Amino acid sequence: MYTDITVVHRPKKGVMAWLFRRAMPQDTRPTFVWSRLVAEIENAGYFSRWKFSILAVGLIIMTIATIKMLLFVPGLNQSAVSLLTRGLETFLPTRWATATAWTVGMAGVFLMGDLTNYTPSQKILHKIKATRYEVYNTILFLALLEEQAFRSGSERWNWRERVRASVCFGLLHIMNIWYSFAAGIALSVTGFGFLLVYLWYYRKYRIQIIATAAAATVHALYNAIALSLIAVVLAIDIAKLL
Repeated sequence: MYTDITVVHRPKKGVMAWLFRRAMPQDTRPTFVWSRLVAEIENAGYFSRWKFSILAVGLIIMTIATIKMLLFVPGLNQSAVSLLTRGLETFLPTRWATATAWTVGMAGVFLMGDLTNYTPSQKILHKIKATRYEVYNTILFLALLEEQAFRSGSERWNWRERVRASVCFGLLHIMNIWYSFAAGIALSVTGFGFLLVYLWYYRKYRIQIIATAAAATVHALYNAIALSLIAVVLAIDIAKLL
């Protein structure tokens, strides 16, 4: 029996709900998982964060390599906001066109809606801190949202549906407006990597919660390492300017 707290529900209203109904595979109504539970599963020894860190680095290298190859394809270096800017420049000064494009783009992102429709009881559990590290808690929470939306329950899909879900994951990042089309396509491949982690742990334990926790942890570590690398590059660039 499904209760108020046991199932993750897809969005019911807005653009995101429309996209999920038309682009994603069937709704498997996956089991709800929250960040603190992910940390507890890791502490119980089902997987190692250090080993997952190595896997995350490998996925980052694969993502960067894929982006570099795709950038050779004409047009894939563009992003949604850059295309919108170019269109607005036909009748607005460049600065105004850029500002307008970013304003419209950001508004569009917020108006798209949520990836999941969490109940009040589930939202309360989301407020429980996973670890004592606030930055990692936030990164893990965001990664878990995407894993629940795009990977949880994928053991019930066929391989064609799994590929489709991974493509949707990449397209979602293109809709973030600042990602290039090349990055969005590359992240489809990365998303498929997260899906393989999910399926491996599901087949090992036959427990959806553990599989979701594993995929979310790899995803969170991937994002944490990627953000750290971006911060280092920005710091170096700023230092050169000074």
